[in-house]
Amino acid sequence: MKCCQYSAGMLRHAVSFERETLTADGSGGTSSTWAAITFAPTRGSMSAVSGGERFASARTEATVRYRLVVRYFSGLLPRDRVVFEGAAYQIRFINNVEFANKWLVIDLDGGVAT
Repeated sequence: MKCCQYSAGMLRHAVSFERETLTADGSGGTSSTWAAITFAPTRGSMSAVSGGERFASARTEATVRYRLVVRYFSGLLPRDRVVFEGAAYQIRFINNVEFANKWLVIDLDGGVAT
């Protein structure tokens, strides 16, 4: 992958990034919620890369791998998630293309629990 193969015209899809936060529940425990990462880009290029099925716990589960390209921003972690068209996708890999701090190529898993 080269930085020059990406352009702003490719960023046609609305996306958001979320980070899990723990908040006190008042009973000595915590509850988990997802909050938007405000400094993250809101446009990207989303495409399906592969799909399949797996058999687990006596049932068949569909799995899909997506690739998202966004403008570079720092601070994204593999434990964060991407929301696209109302569905949440788990981040599998984050690639800073050519370490140029211009584009991120993010591999996502869909069809599985996040």
